[in-house]
Amino acid sequence: MKILPICFPAFLMLACTAGDGSLLQHSGAAQVLPPAIDYISARAVLEEVNALRATGCKCPGGKNFGPAAPLKWDHQLEAAAQKHADDMYRRRYFSHNSPDGAEFSDRISRAGYEWKTVGENIAKGYPTPRSVVKAWRSSREHCPNLMNPKFDDMGVGKAGPYWVQDLGRRR
Repeated sequence: MKILPICFPAFLMLACTAGDGSLLQHSGAAQVLPPAIDYISARAVLEEVNALRATGCKCPGGKNFGPAAPLKWDHQLEAAAQKHADDMYRRRYFSHNSPDGAEFSDRISRAGYEWKTVGENIAKGYPTPRSVVKAWRSSREHCPNLMNPKFDDMGVGKAGPYWVQDLGRRR
């Protein structure tokens, strides 16, 4: 029995995985890239974040957040997050700003997400969706993004040890 590749849109291009998550094609040319985040892991991140939002929490630094509405998955935010995760992996840096100076809001706009408010969390080295959300929850800078009631949408990207979570509210 021949296993067919799984294809999905990734940043306005066709990307295909070999079923094990490894990228077969990107931008029209074969490249060696780490496996992209699979949809089970992406859904697990969304479920973990929404479980936290449902109960509310006190973030490090003392800011209290009551319960917030659940986030919805957004493919444009996913594309922006995955592109940044891939870039950090390929060029071996860890920052919200790419070496060429692009900020997360620039990347989100280029992905076609017309936003009123956006935010980004990044992490490196966490093996599971639960562990990365726990790390963001324990961070003074990242926890408020998880809990911000002004965000409606979320997308996540992963490349190697790099995680990117983009959050937003549309105009």
